[in-house]
Amino acid sequence: MNIEGTRATPSVFIGPGKIEIKGRSIPEDSIEFYNPVHYAVKDYFQNNAGKTEVIFHLEYINSGSKKLITNILITCNDYFNEGRDVVINWYYDPDDESIEELGEDLKAMIQIPFHIKPSGK
Repeated sequence: MNIEGTRATPSVFIGPGKIEIKGRSIPEDSIEFYNPVHYAVKDYFQNNAGKTEVIFHLEYINSGSKKLITNILITCNDYFNEGRDVVINWYYDPDDESIEELGEDLKAMIQIPFHIKPSGK
């Protein structure tokens, strides 16, 4: 899966060893945008057994997107608990405490190694 980002939606890349969601996430209909991504993540894990790096680098996120990204992380966590090699890298703008705090909140919900890192500008 390779979705180009827009002003309202993040870019999404799902390929060998990597799942990446990057940009602004303020779609009018979060469910419509994220459901295909969630299904693609499930499909990825059903068909790939190797190490997977999951990267989030969000500039802004609305409440509807937060819930759906949480669902994607829970799915990743389920596969991690089945023995998959998964790591999360959560990037945030050093001036954006809300995205950093969201990363901290999500990290507390799952068992996957979860690294919260300031983005290099």
